Amino acid sequence: MAKTKEPSASATPAHCPSCERRLSCFAHGADTGALEQLDAAVERRLRLEGNEYLYRTGDPFRSLYALRSGCLMNSIRDAKGEEQVMGFHLPGDVVGVGGIGHATYIFDMRALEPSEVCEVPFERLQELATRVPALSKNILRIFGRYRDRDARTQSLRREDAPETRVAGFLLDFSRRLEERGSDPAKFRLPISRADIASYLGLRSADVEVELTRLNRRGTVAVSEQAMEIKDLPALQSLAAGRG
Repeated sequence: MAKTKEPSASATPAHCPSCERRLSCFAHGADTGALEQLDAAVERRLRLEGNEYLYRTGDPFRSLYALRSGCLMNSIRDAKGEEQVMGFHLPGDVVGVGGIGHATYIFDMRALEPSEVCEVPFERLQELATRVPALSKNILRIFGRYRDRDARTQSLRREDAPETRVAGFLLDFSRRLEERGSDPAKFRLPISRADIASYLGLRSADVEVELTRLNRRGTVAVSEQAMEIKDLPALQSLAAGRG
């Protein structure tokens, strides 16, 4: 296994009480005192370059990471050594949850673009949760979000039609952006067609064909990484298999 490059310290550290992402990571609903305690529990704030790994499959588990900015992708290798994309993570997401019951991380976690994360040792987080009820509830909420996202992924892959999978992926990405207060209709998609295809169980050519078709219909305006949902009802219909 290739050795994981050590991410560098963030050049622009932010603290929990002033961080915009506190509403969706560990700190959701925490008061000022709890935010200060959580801030003290953060061991490092790290910066990753595009394609840099945060951790690799089999690395010893010790921390969870809250994504401050950028986009991360988790993947596994199949028996042939080929990468299978398992999910994408946006600012406010917490990653590393899958390693809790295994003592090692169960995915490769890689930055798709320059990204920043806050590292909180799990033992320190557990100790803090016993003293701060809001944080204890948030840990359970994060676990639930992790399971829900896995269920949505499996549901997308069960769809027969490529257009249904691609439309469902775009809707899910849009919904997640809206939850974070970002524009759900016009956004940048920092994910390659090949990675989208791997995630959906399709070929890259299938994804390209479906995006071109959506663009031609006027459902979605596509230009490289720029996406704009022009006809939401039509996209919803396609995602529901009624295209």
